[in-house]
Amino acid sequence: MFEEVGETRPWLAEPPTVAAILVAHNGAAWLPKVFETLAVMDFAPTTWNVVDVSSTDGSGELLRKTFGAERITYAASGTGFGAAVKLGLESAPRTDWIWLLHDDCAVTPGTLAGLLDEATTADDIAAVGPKIREWPSLKRLLEVGLSITSTGGRETGLEPGEPDAGQHDRPRDVLAVNTAGMLIRRDVWDKLGGFDPNLRLFFDDIDFGWRVARAGYRVRTAPRAVLFHAEASSRGSRRATAGDVHDSEYRRAAMFTLLANAGSKKFVWQYVRLFFGTLLRILGLLIVKAPEEAGDELSALQSIFLHPGRLHAARRSRAATAIRSAKEVRRLLPSPWLPYQHGLDSLREVVASMVRPETVDSVGRRSTAIDTGPDEAQDLPSEQSIIARRPWLVVVLITIVLSFIAGRGLFSGGLLHGGVLLASPDTAAGWWRLLFERWHDVGLGSSAMAPIFALPLAAAGTLVWFRPGIVVASLLLFVVPLAGLSAHRLGRQLCLSRPIRILWAMTYAFAIVGTGAISQGRLGTVTALVIAPILVNTGLQLLARPGWQLGLRLGIWIAVAAAFAPLMYLLGLAGLLVLIVVGGRQLRLPVAIAALVPFALLGPWMLQRVLIPMRWWWEAGFASGYAASARDIVLGRAGGPGAAPDWLSVGVLVLGLLALLPSATRKHVSWAWLFALFGLAVAALGTVSTFDTPSSSVRIAAWVGIPVVIWIAGLATAAMIAFDGLGGVGRPGTTALVLLALLLPIGTGAWWLIRGEHEPLTRGSLNEIPAFLAARPGSTLVIDGSVAGGIDYQVFDRDGLRLGQEAVLPTVNASRPVTELVGRILSNPSTADLSKLAGFGVGAIYAPKVDPELARRLDAAPGLEPSGSEDPQSRVWTLPQKPATSTETGSIWHPVVAGVQALLWLFAIILTAPVRQRRRQNEAES
Repeated sequence: MFEEVGETRPWLAEPPTVAAILVAHNGAAWLPKVFETLAVMDFAPTTWNVVDVSSTDGSGELLRKTFGAERITYAASGTGFGAAVKLGLESAPRTDWIWLLHDDCAVTPGTLAGLLDEATTADDIAAVGPKIREWPSLKRLLEVGLSITSTGGRETGLEPGEPDAGQHDRPRDVLAVNTAGMLIRRDVWDKLGGFDPNLRLFFDDIDFGWRVARAGYRVRTAPRAVLFHAEASSRGSRRATAGDVHDSEYRRAAMFTLLANAGSKKFVWQYVRLFFGTLLRILGLLIVKAPEEAGDELSALQSIFLHPGRLHAARRSRAATAIRSAKEVRRLLPSPWLPYQHGLDSLREVVASMVRPETVDSVGRRSTAIDTGPDEAQDLPSEQSIIARRPWLVVVLITIVLSFIAGRGLFSGGLLHGGVLLASPDTAAGWWRLLFERWHDVGLGSSAMAPIFALPLAAAGTLVWFRPGIVVASLLLFVVPLAGLSAHRLGRQLCLSRPIRILWAMTYAFAIVGTGAISQGRLGTVTALVIAPILVNTGLQLLARPGWQLGLRLGIWIAVAAAFAPLMYLLGLAGLLVLIVVGGRQLRLPVAIAALVPFALLGPWMLQRVLIPMRWWWEAGFASGYAASARDIVLGRAGGPGAAPDWLSVGVLVLGLLALLPSATRKHVSWAWLFALFGLAVAALGTVSTFDTPSSSVRIAAWVGIPVVIWIAGLATAAMIAFDGLGGVGRPGTTALVLLALLLPIGTGAWWLIRGEHEPLTRGSLNEIPAFLAARPGSTLVIDGSVAGGIDYQVFDRDGLRLGQEAVLPTVNASRPVTELVGRILSNPSTADLSKLAGFGVGAIYAPKVDPELARRLDAAPGLEPSGSEDPQSRVWTLPQKPATSTETGSIWHPVVAGVQALLWLFAIILTAPVRQRRRQNEAES
């Protein structure tokens, strides 16, 4: 932008004097280029002074040759930047302005002139900074002014890797500017005492600018003045020597700057916030296995909070020079919500990396790679459409939109429930309470251990505390994009062709929809099948890189899937056996870890299945299944409502058979077929299997949704491998194959959109008992059936069961006294029997669709009082006795076991996380 600057500069009539202070420390890699740029400036400083801080790389010799020994001051090792500048000024003549330079920054001919252009426009301007670009890229912006966030983050207001296109070329007031190229009025420097000696290297610029603003002066940016900065210190690319600052200095300096300059009204809040916020950061860093960064945080915390005297002295010195109030300066600070916005941006980047896993964005503020293409190429628009450049991203976005359309009516309007799905609790506390309470007020009361799937639901629900149903709704209603994402990542390991693996991922996702699992509210099936591709992917990684950490990670994923659908453990165990056969002895330890970890993490949930094997079929939610025929399982159906037409799977079957023909891919196709046949065999076994639950002796047909999807996925994988081996589309005869491949995802998707997700899944109020009964004290005895056909009963607390409570209902043996009591009341009721019923905590009897004979008998019961009902087909009777309150406490070991399990989950996850080690480029160079 210098070309646009006019030559008329009023300050040239009486040129101000400028003392340039160059501070160097092991900067030999940059100094030759720096000297070249300093030699061709349009306006040069009045005097030069150089401070060499114990350089050991030859920097001293370079400085002597360029400036002469008489202009060089030598500083001891460990001298901070501010102290070095002070030394340089002691040997320099007094001037109007001070110009600070680093040994890793290059200037342009008009840098100093551009700074003076802005600095001389007003008398209250005390400091001016240039527009700083990245060196060596030269195009990317690093800083055009600085500020600090409420959590101590250095804020530039720029996007990562933002190119300089003139968008920030308007001079403006800022809180601070970088010390690299900072132009400072000498009188203001003296008045404020220069840089704070407590800030040796970091945040001295922001602290100084903050003090300048409080003292009644302004700090300005001069974008016409351009400077290129390598940021050697912050990037760790400068060779380390004794006396260099500790790695914790950056964080310590940030906290010190915030607390030293905070206004009196905000100080206490900022003090407490930084203390507890830092403790949370330490915990988070330990969880993600970054012990070095956690140690830095702890060291910084100790340095600040164990030495309050330093902070008090710093605040007192700032108060002595302050003219403006902290409120007047606040406009120069970013929004207090900015750190959280940055956190959301980081989360968005993680999600973006999942939907576009084939691209790796390497540009950014901390990139040090030299551009390999011409500068002009950075600004060339892409001629390809977004579909061609990001096909997978487009597909994921489309499936999200389609999920909203298919789930119309299920995103608002009450509680999501229906089929086997129970409504979520009112808050996440419901799941936490279910896990840790010793006695469950469910039905007649129970001391059973809570289902382990309540733990991940509680953890996820904590993020949306007052709407935990969002977690369940997201898993069910967005299963297509979620399953597609996990399948696509696996597809990258199996297939080279992008279109083929995208089609394969969508086939897998819509195969889940086709079973009717969503409409039936089968949270266990949906969750397990979203995780299943992750299990296979982790297994392939373990095969390639055997290690205990991958084995532990695989075990954790198996445990998560088995928590919702216990059958996944048996399926995963079969996969582990295959890994041992293929991988040999080197996989024995990691496979053993993967097999045993779920037992430790799932505890009693697994033990119950081991003792009663048929309960491996019991998933999260009500125990309910449908008898599936041989035709159903072959065509990928598991029985029940909400299933897509079975003929939509014919294309996958045909392609799976045709995949066996090419000899070039037959070996890998055979593995896919083995996988598919295993799923078919398990599904066939499920069609003849039944199980019961602890609370009922009724035999329930097994639900085979998981194995039939594995069968279809295996066939689709065989077709993908064979088709990829043929070279994809473009070969003769492939059009028909493509049409067959599209039949399942396109056909099922169209059916899914037209039908929508409903019946029996619904959203609304619970209908187990009327609202007025739910508000009454005590439980409600709900009676279904007829005297002639048989009576069934349930005891409900409040408005009905919530997700997870179905697994802790009283056992058959515990309910037997009440069963006998209900039988007597319906046959020959007496006052004593009603008193006993009230003793079990029952306050009312409700018959949703009352049998006339049943109504006659209850009307004749002594003491039972008929009550009004919302439905003419239903009847309500209230007991005259006050319902008793349970005095049971349950075992003290229940919360202990739950706490141990939660800690085991946390410990296992921490162990699987990769250890983050700080990159030390300086050590690599030395």
